[in-house]
Amino acid sequence: MDQLAERYRANHGRLVAARDRLQAAVDAGAATDDDRRRLGTVLELLTPVIVTAVNADGKVVEVRRPRQFLEVDPAGQGRAVEVHGELDQARNVAVLVPGMGNSLDTFRGQSDRGDLIRQESGPGTAVVVWLDYDSPQGLPAAASKQAALDGGPRLATFLTDLDHLKTHDAKSTLIGHSYGTDVVGQALLNGGRADRVVLTGSPGITKYIDEAADFVPTPTRLYVERAPGDYVAYSEWHGPDPATFPDAIRMATNDPLANDEAVSVHWHNEYYRPNSEALRNIGRVVRGDLTAITTTNTSRSAETKLALGASWGGALNAVAGAASKVYDGVVSLTKPSQDSARAAASKTSAQGFTSRSRQQEGPRR
Repeated sequence: MDQLAERYRANHGRLVAARDRLQAAVDAGAATDDDRRRLGTVLELLTPVIVTAVNADGKVVEVRRPRQFLEVDPAGQGRAVEVHGELDQARNVAVLVPGMGNSLDTFRGQSDRGDLIRQESGPGTAVVVWLDYDSPQGLPAAASKQAALDGGPRLATFLTDLDHLKTHDAKSTLIGHSYGTDVVGQALLNGGRADRVVLTGSPGITKYIDEAADFVPTPTRLYVERAPGDYVAYSEWHGPDPATFPDAIRMATNDPLANDEAVSVHWHNEYYRPNSEALRNIGRVVRGDLTAITTTNTSRSAETKLALGASWGGALNAVAGAASKVYDGVVSLTKPSQDSARAAASKTSAQGFTSRSRQQEGPRR
């Protein structure tokens, strides 16, 4: 059995074991509400999907097969890494990293988003939905960089692993949304590699980074989307908005020449809507149709203009900037090099690890 099939089989087995354990607790009357919720999630993850295949007569038929997980952990908050498409045959491979508020119990929505990217990117595409980090649960947790500092190195290791799972000439695209863009940034600072990088609705990578060259290794190009009204991107909570980087390609999220059937994209969570220019541009990047990408250079003020010419985008940015300084402490006024940014991130991670270790030790008796 090849490596991919073996990993799919092993993780299917983990889900079956979790189902049996949780069902036994329910049958014994010992299950908690969380157990019952997780049982429903596991049963959904075990439900076969319908895919198309070519039979022995050369006809395209529909077949049922188990979902394809490279990793799955049904315990606690839960984690999952799912593959849509044929990873070992694809010409183009995308890795989607979700943002805050995600867990195994909300994974279905992210899985659906990954499949939308696959469909938009066209034949010969595989998409990996990578939720193998502890996504921050709520705004206070998302205000901290710790989950990204922990998850970034894991993602970097996965990208190396991915090179051995896909074909050697398949192009890879790393896609991060919201807090997931911070995880992507930390992965790149920790040696992760991809042919192309896409960030949507980013709150910033780190205070030290204000251009793609600070964290994206050459010859990789950075593509960014910021939709009108995206308050997360305007906040710049974790650093300068990548949509403002001089060496990034800022893709349009709305097509001014679109027909009536086109979907308009605004705010923070609409980048992956079918028939939108935002999703079309992501698909163009994944399949390498780079000359077809549409771009924009609209400002925060233009995107959030109200009556009488007022705009709330800049005001939000100012308030969030002041709040983040209180949260993180006063930041340096000079911009270090890429190596310095990586060192600063590593130092922060080490400090966080030391702090967590002390907390875990608890008081000495």
